[in-house]
Amino acid sequence: MTVQFFPVTDSKQRARRLAEDLERDAATYPEQRAEILIEAARLWSQAAAPDQALRIYDDVIASEGDEDAQFATVEKVSLLTEVGRAEEAEAEIARLSRTHVHPGPAELVGEFLEEQGRLEEALTWFNIACRDLMADDEELAGAQLFARPELRGRQRVRQALGLPPDALDLHTEDQQAEMTELLERVAAPPQPNVGSFFVRADVERAFAEGLVHGTAPTDASGYFRDLERGWRASLDELGASRLRILPTNVDDLLTYAKEHNRDPREQQTRADHLMDRIREGAPTLDWPPERNAPCWCASGRKYKKCCNSPTNR
Repeated sequence: MTVQFFPVTDSKQRARRLAEDLERDAATYPEQRAEILIEAARLWSQAAAPDQALRIYDDVIASEGDEDAQFATVEKVSLLTEVGRAEEAEAEIARLSRTHVHPGPAELVGEFLEEQGRLEEALTWFNIACRDLMADDEELAGAQLFARPELRGRQRVRQALGLPPDALDLHTEDQQAEMTELLERVAAPPQPNVGSFFVRADVERAFAEGLVHGTAPTDASGYFRDLERGWRASLDELGASRLRILPTNVDDLLTYAKEHNRDPREQQTRADHLMDRIREGAPTLDWPPERNAPCWCASGRKYKKCCNSPTNR
């Protein structure tokens, strides 16, 4: 696979153009306004325009529903910290703490504080994220780590603080053991759980040549969001926890189709190309990556702030 590098200035200009496009889209799709604007703000931040990003976060906080406003607040806290405005970030955390915080935003604040080494404060926020599970044994019994990652964060911080395991920690340990057992059972399946995706630089061309199946033509960000959701649904159907995914170049798929006298637009050609390349030892990625690892889509952002953003779940 050929890796392309772009000058920083080009990257910033591209981020700016995409942010402007998304702001226009937000008016066209009001039911997705908050999600679209939060993504636009992230792009303004990448374009070295933090004031534009903060303006959008403030807009979402002031105009959107409870949970969307809270997600925007968490993103604002992260950006304020990145640009050296720590006191303002702390004020936003304090303001958020005075509301009824939803589990998703509370988990993200917990992770933010954990990364700063503020473990006792992080535990408070992880407890907020898990409060429904702490209050209801039936809810806890049905909680899955894949859907409730705050459980793992809470357990991690409690261990770092030297606290003895409680009921939630024990449930988390049981869930982790079940996931490990499942991974061992599917370590070498006859038909491995695999997928493929077109690399970011080839997405537009792949759509233009009719090589993408199951999703309407869109930009790279929309393509990767659709894949993330589709893979999550596939894991639920398979009862699995991980996939191996193959980064695919358009030229490689076309070459394969020509060599085998196949139509590259057919799904079976794509599937056979995937399995043949894996058997040949082509490099693959484990999906999903760790939340703090680089995102699989090569956006340059952490997975938790990109394709695994709560707004994309």
